[in-house]
Amino acid sequence: MQTQDVTSKRSSTASKWLIGCGIGCAVVILLLVFAGVGGFFFVKNIVKGFEETEAIADVLTERYGSIKDFCPDPGGAIGPERVEAFLYVRNSMEPAKEKLESSIIILSDEERESQFKEEPSPGVLTKIKTGLGIIPLIAEFYTGRNQALLDAEMGLGEYYFIYVVSYYSWLGKSPGDGLEYNLVDEDEEKRGVYWRRRRSENLEDRQDDVLKQLHRQILPMLKNQVAKLMRIDVSPIRDPWRETLAAEIEAMEADRFRLLWQDGLPDVLEASLKPFRARLEVTYSKVLNALEMALE
Repeated sequence: MQTQDVTSKRSSTASKWLIGCGIGCAVVILLLVFAGVGGFFFVKNIVKGFEETEAIADVLTERYGSIKDFCPDPGGAIGPERVEAFLYVRNSMEPAKEKLESSIIILSDEERESQFKEEPSPGVLTKIKTGLGIIPLIAEFYTGRNQALLDAEMGLGEYYFIYVVSYYSWLGKSPGDGLEYNLVDEDEEKRGVYWRRRRSENLEDRQDDVLKQLHRQILPMLKNQVAKLMRIDVSPIRDPWRETLAAEIEAMEADRFRLLWQDGLPDVLEASLKPFRARLEVTYSKVLNALEMALE
């Protein structure tokens, strides 16, 4: 009885993790059905992978606070050493990123057809096998990222701030990036595994969902930033940067779907990122953006 309870608890933990990471419940069902007698050990290994991820994330939170606790530099600039630290993390993720992208391409008819038009579509069993194998890859992806953050002495808040400012606000990447894939198509109804959170969700819905999550995390960062700026600069003289920052906070408070600096990146931020443009471009993954944005 105790073994069954442990199995149930660990299976439940794995399921919550997988759904939270953007993988549909169909994968979890397939995992439990196809794993058969060895299912307990398979789930146990998966949960162990995610437990490691959570343990490192806990260390990051203890050391640097929660995501929304991060305070950007009050002067607005992102120091070159911080951009280098961000790029170190992105480059450290490359091996896990490549394996995960390859698996997703197998599952995504849309992406595979755009890259490999002449190759036949993989069969259902191949997709199921890939779908099951993708779960440990997700654990590896998150664990590698979090460990790289520890090594770079960067918290999740700073990581997401630079991610959003660099990729979305400056380079124009879409917060809704991330592919849909299916294990089985039957008539016009799509069935199977979905990268999106809900079957009915289209690109705009997903983008709005991400923007709302980002709003809840980024707005407190800006308020931390302006509060620190006010403590440092008590001069009654008008400060253009302080006014710009206050205006952005006001705009975000009025619109929970507003992307940070969506009307244009301030000069001080653009100057910080410009020397790194090419390197930032090559480290972005449209395919894995949905995993990166599993903030809550």
